[in-house]
Amino acid sequence: MIRAKELRTKICSQEVKSVDVVKECFSRIKEVDSKVKAFLKLNEEIALRQAQQVDKKENKKCGILEGIPIAIKDNIMVKGESMTSASKYLERYVSPYDATVIEKLKEAGVIFVGRTNMDEFAMGGSTETSAYQKTANPWNIECIPGGSSGGSAAAVSAGMIPCALGSDTGGSIRQPAGFCGIVGYKPSYGLISRYGACALASSFDQIGTFTKNVMDAALLTSVIAGEDYRDPVCQPNEWIDYTNGLNDPDVLKALKIGIPKQLFDYKTDPEITKYFNEAVNKLKAENAQVVEVDIPAYKYVPSLYKVIMCAEVSANIATFDGIRYGYRSPNSVSLNDQYAKSRGDSLGYEVKKRILFGTYVLGAKNYHRCYHQAQKVRTLLINQIEQAYKQCDFIFTPSTLQMPVKFGERLSEECDIFLIAANLAGLAGITVPCSFTSNDMPMGVHFMGKRFSDAKLFKVANAFEKVADFDVDRYPAFNKVEAIINV
Repeated sequence: MIRAKELRTKICSQEVKSVDVVKECFSRIKEVDSKVKAFLKLNEEIALRQAQQVDKKENKKCGILEGIPIAIKDNIMVKGESMTSASKYLERYVSPYDATVIEKLKEAGVIFVGRTNMDEFAMGGSTETSAYQKTANPWNIECIPGGSSGGSAAAVSAGMIPCALGSDTGGSIRQPAGFCGIVGYKPSYGLISRYGACALASSFDQIGTFTKNVMDAALLTSVIAGEDYRDPVCQPNEWIDYTNGLNDPDVLKALKIGIPKQLFDYKTDPEITKYFNEAVNKLKAENAQVVEVDIPAYKYVPSLYKVIMCAEVSANIATFDGIRYGYRSPNSVSLNDQYAKSRGDSLGYEVKKRILFGTYVLGAKNYHRCYHQAQKVRTLLINQIEQAYKQCDFIFTPSTLQMPVKFGERLSEECDIFLIAANLAGLAGITVPCSFTSNDMPMGVHFMGKRFSDAKLFKVANAFEKVADFDVDRYPAFNKVEAIINV
C-alpha cells in the first residue's frame, strides 16, 4: 500500500528517488484513468522537474511531505493554474494566488500531480454534474464514486496517487471515501483555513483529506491545519502533530461509542447493516463501551441542509456576474441580460436549481418562515448532539445508508444524513473502510467527534483500522501497484 509517511522517509534518505515515484504515478494514471476519469488536468512536466529538485536535497532540508505526490480538487486555488470547479463558467479562469493549504503544502515539499474532477461547484453527490466528464468508481466503473469530491477519492482508491485534497460541505469527502474504500477526513469547522477554496456554503465548507490509511490523514492534517488571519472562522490554535500517539494500544479500552437511536428509523442496505453490526462487535471486543444516544432532530437534517445550503449558495454565486471574471455572454444587450445569459449559458442544471431555491428561501416572504426557522432548528440539532456527547466520546454510524448506485440512478435523501450532521454542527468526522460486501465493493464506517477533538478522533480511527480486518493493501482488479511505491 502507498503510505506517504514511509515514502517520505525513503525519499529523504535517498533509498527511493522522488522522480521514480512521480513517474510511477503518471504511469499508473495513464494506465487506468481512461476508465476512471478522475483527473481534469495533469502537471507531468512541472511535477517531474519538482521531483528532480527534491532528489538533489540533503536529508536535513527535507520537508514533512518532501517529494510526496498529491492531487488537488479543482475548487482549490494553485497560483498560475486553472481552477474551473468543474464548471464552464470558470473554464478560462487562472488562480491569481495560492490557497492557504497550498502554501503550507508547498512549504512541506509536496509535488502537485494534477487537479481532480468534481461535481460542478461541488453541488452534487455523485460527480455526475461536472461540466467535463463523469468519474467512475474504481471498484465498479458502472457505478458512481460519490461526490462532490469523487475525482480525488477515485484517484487515491485506484492507486494513482498516495493522497489528495477535497472539500466537504455535506459529506463530500467522507461519502466518496466510503464508496471507494479509503479514509476520508473532514476537520472541525475552523481547524483548516478555507482561504483560496471556491465557496459553496460558507457555514458548512471545510477542506479535508483522502488517504489510504489514517496515519497519512493525520500527517497531512498536521501540515495544513492552523490559524489563518485571512479566514475569519479559522481558530488560533497551537500547532499539533496529529500523528503523535496515534498507535496508542489502549485508546479503545473503556471508550464510549454512541450509536444514534435514529439509525434504525431509515431504510439501510442489508449488507451495510450486517457489516456495521460486525464493526460494532469488533469495538466491543476491544472493551469499548457501546451506548445508544437519542438525537430526535436528526430527522430534520436533510431539510435543514437543503434550506441553509441553498441560501448560502445563492449568496456566494451572486459574485458570478460575467463581468469581473469567468464566462461572459457575447449576446447580451443590457446589464441584467448580461447577468442572466452569462449564468444561463455556462451553469449546469444542478447549480441553477440550487441558486433558484436559495433565492426563494431568502425572499422577503419566506425568510422567517424558511431560512430563519431552519437556523433555529439547526441550533436545536447542535444542542441535542452536545447532550449526546455527555453519554459518549464519539458517535458511530455507517458512512452511508446505501452502496454506490449506477450512473443515472439516484441516492436517497437520507443516504448521507449522519455525515451531513457533522457539517451542520461544525464537528470533526472521519470515514474508515471496514469491509468488502458480497459483490466485492468496499464500505466504510463513520466516527464523529466533538469540535476540535480531531487529535483523539485520529487515534480512535487508527485503532479501529487495525481491528477492522479490512485489506488496505487490496486495490481494484485492474490495479497493479509497482514496487517503487509499494512501501
